[in-house]
Amino acid sequence: MDAREQDEQLVAAELARYDRELRRYRKLRSRIEADFARRIEAAGFRYFQVTARVKSRESFERKVRRAPDREVRDILGVRIIAHFEGDLPGMEQVVREALIVDDDSWIDKSALLPLDAFGYRSVQFVGLLPDGQEAGDDAEPTGTQLEVQLRTALSDTWSELEHDFRYKSARQLPREVDRLFALSAALLEQADDNLDLIRRQVEEARTAAPTGDGGGERGYIGRFIQYDGDSRSLDQIITAALDVPFGAVTGSGRELRSVVRAAGWLQYDALAEGFAEYSELGRRLAIACASSTHDILLTDAEPQRPPRSFRGIGVYWTAMAAALVAGASLRESRVPDGRLAEYRVVARHLFEHPDASALATRSSYERVAAPVGTLDDAAFPPIELG
Repeated sequence: MDAREQDEQLVAAELARYDRELRRYRKLRSRIEADFARRIEAAGFRYFQVTARVKSRESFERKVRRAPDREVRDILGVRIIAHFEGDLPGMEQVVREALIVDDDSWIDKSALLPLDAFGYRSVQFVGLLPDGQEAGDDAEPTGTQLEVQLRTALSDTWSELEHDFRYKSARQLPREVDRLFALSAALLEQADDNLDLIRRQVEEARTAAPTGDGGGERGYIGRFIQYDGDSRSLDQIITAALDVPFGAVTGSGRELRSVVRAAGWLQYDALAEGFAEYSELGRRLAIACASSTHDILLTDAEPQRPPRSFRGIGVYWTAMAAALVAGASLRESRVPDGRLAEYRVVARHLFEHPDASALATRSSYERVAAPVGTLDDAAFPPIELG
């Protein structure tokens, strides 16, 4: 039997399995929609939509034929649409609690874009429905795989239209269309940012003190930065120590959220406790690592920007320190992995030597650090601090 015949047998077997399981998948689709919506609403989120689907037989067959020996893991899928981007991390956590997640399948589509590009933004992963999740009157078997996608309503609209217009087009589209798609993606990304900012300011106008994390990720971080006295003091200390101007820094909000999330501080109370524990290490790490001659956040990605401090810089370096010392991945950060590896060495050195001078450590680090503007991870040699 040649390879083609073997592939056809595999395709036939997979199609037969699909036909056998289709009725069960359709029953699970309705249950998943209802269960996930109930869980997300119970967690305090108001603005969202849950849609489950079963991959069509035609789509399933096309995918199997592309790689007959590869398992199709998205026959059953669910899409979580949030009206506010700041709600997505919390909703993801809720969904994770309902599944046995394969973390190796986790993908952030925005992380695959070049640093200067805009486009399809979505988090997706695969999980198993745990024992009892599928249990009904007819005792459904367990182990069904479910693909989860999380994105904002604006990103969902953009991606659906782009898919229909660009990828289903029989002809190569004009370059002007590509430019308009990129421009639209940038505008929608800014619109998502604006919606979160609007909600945060509305909530701040309603309350004079932080209570819980009902405003989503961006809400609780913003309230902590605004109302916590120690956070404001650390901003001033770091700004003075680095001797850089204070003001608005483009991209600081997204970068700040990425490191807070990496530190595992997904709620207001967790952020407050983590800040109290690691703020001194964060101060020392900022003094040791932050550039005072180039862009303070994205030295390598945008070295042409002048250094400038910003509200929340203390939380940023504190969360960075906590994540680095814990060995957490900072895959959402725009700082190159090679630079983060250097920061990790510095953070662990400062953590293990609490009496070490941050200024002396800075001097040692500057002698071994890769040049400003380095983006290729291979150009960051391993470093050691004496």
